[in-house]
Amino acid sequence: MTRAVLLDCLPWLGLLVVLSACLRWVVWVNRARFDWRRLGRLHRDQVGSVQSLSFVLTLPLFVMIVMFIVQVSQLMIGTIVVHYAAFAAARSAVVWIPARLAGGEEGENRISWYYADQEARDQAAPILNPESEDYGPMEGGVTYVVAPGSPKYQKIASAAVLACMAVAPSRDLGLQVPAQASLAPGVLQEAYRQMVPEADLNSRIPKRLENKLAYSAIATTVEIRFFHSNAEPPLVTYGLEDDVAEFYFNEIGWQDPITVTVTHQLALLPGPGRLLARTARRPDGRPDEVQAAISRQNGVYVYPLTASATLGNEGEKSVIRYVYYAY
Repeated sequence: MTRAVLLDCLPWLGLLVVLSACLRWVVWVNRARFDWRRLGRLHRDQVGSVQSLSFVLTLPLFVMIVMFIVQVSQLMIGTIVVHYAAFAAARSAVVWIPARLAGGEEGENRISWYYADQEARDQAAPILNPESEDYGPMEGGVTYVVAPGSPKYQKIASAAVLACMAVAPSRDLGLQVPAQASLAPGVLQEAYRQMVPEADLNSRIPKRLENKLAYSAIATTVEIRFFHSNAEPPLVTYGLEDDVAEFYFNEIGWQDPITVTVTHQLALLPGPGRLLARTARRPDGRPDEVQAAISRQNGVYVYPLTASATLGNEGEKSVIRYVYYAY
């Protein structure tokens, strides 16, 4: 690791040599002579001018250390915020119900569709053939991935986006709020104005809130999975004795655990972000994992933060008695 740091410092050492040569040339052009006794007296001098010179020489290093401390603090805060965003999104997935329901149909509270997760381990598909000897309740279950494209999915994603706004940059990056969230900036600005009446004195606050929302909406993604046990009715549309469907294609189990994974591209500070994005050559030949994770998006260096939260679905159990046909 020490060798890698030294190798990365070689360009700066070369720059120091060039600057020293330029200084030597300036001294030669002006026909100046070094007086080592005067330099010694200057070194021993304790008046304000010498202290100012020492401060100027150490200021860049001090500022860089402070910026790295701020950057590490920002990463720690971002990690906490993304974990909260995952919880907020999972909570929205299990309890959100729209205020308007047309004819008792909860169309806005349903997902679009889902598919079995091929990468999940220990998948055990249910037996749907009543003539099979294994038909009926069984162990295991299937993990499904919820596809986007429904108002319910948008509500879940919105919960994560609003939570990640706390760590989004407020400067103007030229980003626009997505069309489906066009009303959100006005709502946020009014809510902020109600909580902080002094906000009216600062005309830049509304634009900064809009910038944070625009970046968070673009830099935040969600992935929704749920596990359905084979001890429960299979997630297929079928009728019982009164020809009422047990499940529709866009419904999940009433008590299925839902896992929401939130990924936010945390915007790094300009200085530390640029340095961390440079490849550090390690003496053991292993790749630089930090640099590999950092990328430049939307004009800023970003580092991905990911968190997951699992909550049980808060649906009501069906009043229709479920009976396997084989019994």
